[in-house]
Amino acid sequence: MADAVLLDWEGLLTDTTESRRAALALALAAEGVVLDEDAYDDRFAGRSLRSIVASALEWRAGDDTLVELVTLRAQRELGARLAQGFVVEPEVMRFVEHVQLRAPVAVVTAAGRDETDAALRLAGLRDSFSAIVSADDVPGDAPSSAQFDAALAHLARRRASPLARERVLALATTRPCILAARDAGIRTIAVGTPAHVAVEADGALASLSGATLEMLDTLVGIPTNRLA
Repeated sequence: MADAVLLDWEGLLTDTTESRRAALALALAAEGVVLDEDAYDDRFAGRSLRSIVASALEWRAGDDTLVELVTLRAQRELGARLAQGFVVEPEVMRFVEHVQLRAPVAVVTAAGRDETDAALRLAGLRDSFSAIVSADDVPGDAPSSAQFDAALAHLARRRASPLARERVLALATTRPCILAARDAGIRTIAVGTPAHVAVEADGALASLSGATLEMLDTLVGIPTNRLA
């Protein structure tokens, strides 16, 4: 059985795509930059706000102060939109409730700490996760293998027995998240992604409806017996 399950609340718990796109568009518009919405999914889906802002500013991306200011502007706008409420996927809530009884569940997200804490509190799931690693917790762009490493290190400190990396599962809804998890040596399942994205993962599911930890173990070949 998997020793732990890592997931990103964005894309699984709720779809923040439109809110993120709108927040970024407003933040960039103040600098005279038009967000290319047609190319958004291909270029930016699954990346942190800071990474998207730096890419969108292009030749001005070397101005770290400007990048941080625009990122903060986007974070505030996204936070305000999330605070107005959002739709939580019930099957994901049931999945988390089921899995946390069998193995620790951690959040590894390209979202910032503030919006992550706010979203999980609003969903009533803040206490369901054994660890949370946001884009603000590890240097560099997110998602990254460093984030997954940090999550595993945190979980390992809470265990009496070693945490076997090959027995950890990551659930991902975007290509950047899949690649980051696999770079960290973690078996990855794509959830609700198109075929050209799912092919990057070790397994794929259309959704988490009816999913169990045992089902996911079988999908990626993790033995059902847990190591002592």
